[in-house]
Amino acid sequence: MPHASKKDFEVAFTGLDFPTSKAAVVNRARDNGGLDREVKEIIVKLPDRTYASLEELQEAVRAAYLAEGVAEDAVPL
Repeated sequence: MPHASKKDFEVAFTGLDFPTSKAAVVNRARDNGGLDREVKEIIVKLPDRTYASLEELQEAVRAAYLAEGVAEDAVPL
């Protein structure tokens, strides 16, 4: 069961300009501070590619949780 909330991811993604790379997502999340450990772990597991929009990035986060075996209704995004 995830402990991170939707708000945790919103804070991590604040200020991103799209399209954006995974590296930029990781750096922005770190720079935004206050990262929940789970948020960092999920972001690091994202595919190394360019994300065209916030929605596409959020879908990748959902996919990472689902790949971990988290139930769809428990995913924070």
